[in-house]
Amino acid sequence: MGKEEQFKILGVEEEKLALGIDTDEVLQFIGTRDDLIAKFQTDIPSFSLTEATTAADNFLMDGEMLDMYIKWSERKMEDPNWEPIYQAEPSPFDKVTNFFSQYAIYLIGGILVKDVVTEYMDKNGIEMPTFAGFGGGGGGGGEAAADVLVSSALDGIHHLSNTLV
Repeated sequence: MGKEEQFKILGVEEEKLALGIDTDEVLQFIGTRDDLIAKFQTDIPSFSLTEATTAADNFLMDGEMLDMYIKWSERKMEDPNWEPIYQAEPSPFDKVTNFFSQYAIYLIGGILVKDVVTEYMDKNGIEMPTFAGFGGGGGGGGEAAADVLVSSALDGIHHLSNTLV
């Protein structure tokens, strides 16, 4: 059977079928365009004939969906009892645990890096760098307040890291 005959039997023009899809497989596992329209109307009763026709035409143009459906149909033909295995959905408890453990690792890792850098700088006599508005340089009371705030925050983090480690 020629390619033109296959498209005629399928009920579509060559441009209306996704590239790379074999018409023999479409006819074998899906059927004609009219069969596909009837299947859409059977599976989704709320579809009108126009909606089912549009859905069938879109399905025939979607190469990935056609390929997946054909492979699924081939597998079902080989073993009628075959069911796809889906990955188990994690429980809400697992999701929450994973969320908090991930950020706990980042927090503890950040604290440990801060401690390692601080210890290294203290041992080698390197002074901590100063940033605009934080430490170093004279000036107004705003900088002194920022120094107190930063140092008390660092003391709290250091105390927390010593407690955790």
